[in-house]
Parts: sequence; structure tokens; C-alpha cells
Amino acid sequence: MSEWKHYRVMAFLVGIVLAVLVFFAMPYKYIVLAGDEPGWYAPAWQAHGLLFPLYVITTFRLSLARRWSMTKTVLIMIAGTVPLMSFVTERRLAAEEGV
Repeated sequence: MSEWKHYRVMAFLVGIVLAVLVFFAMPYKYIVLAGDEPGWYAPAWQAHGLLFPLYVITTFRLSLARRWSMTKTVLIMIAGTVPLMSFVTERRLAAEEGV
């Protein structure tokens, strides 16, 4: 799989998992359960914990292949920590790179 396709898959996965956590799991945990009871969302946090480092590595590999600046690379990596921003960033990069 090319670096670009790998990046797109990772951006999508990280975006989906983070959106589920922020928009569903967190409100459920603190509004419905009102505490720290373990629930269905625990595996989602683990998935995010595994996927995010892979997203960072994938972004770094793509940045080396595309010869991006360190600033641009770090900003793209940080996009994976903001809900839904990985989708926006991936679309903008696709348009910018002509992919």
C-alpha cells in the first residue's frame, strides 16, 4: 500500500474512533453513568491508544516521501487529536497534493 493510501486509511480510522469517543462515549460516561464505571467505551479508548501512534508514524512516513516541512508534519499529526479534524486535513491534503 502506498504511503498516501495508508495515510488516508489511518486518518479515517483515527477520525472515526475519536469522534465516537468524544461525541458518544464521553457524554454516556459522564451524563448517563455519572462516574467511572467501565463500559462499552473502554475498548474504543484502547483502539484510539493503538491507532494514534500508527497515525503519527504513517504521517511521518508520508511527510518524508512528500518532503514536507517539520511544521506541516507536526500540524498534520496534531490534527489527529481534534475530533473530525483528521477528515478535514485529509481532504485538504488530497486537494493540495492533487491526489
